Amino acid sequence: MIATSQHSNELSAKRIVLQNTFKAHTQVNGFSYKDWINPPAGSFYEGYKKKLDEINNEMAPPLTYQS
Repeated sequence: MIATSQHSNELSAKRIVLQNTFKAHTQVNGFSYKDWINPPAGSFYEGYKKKLDEINNEMAPPLTYQS
């Protein structure tokens, strides 16, 4: 249980750092809705969304159903 809590705390810290990076990026460059919806390959938005999805999937894995 303690290891799980520590891992969860680490993931939360990574997510906060990532969000702060996003905030800093948008303060300097503005927000592009077009690039957010369809991020160009190699863009900040593509990398941000990929990292955020990885963290979110680890924090709350997608549900799987047994048939």
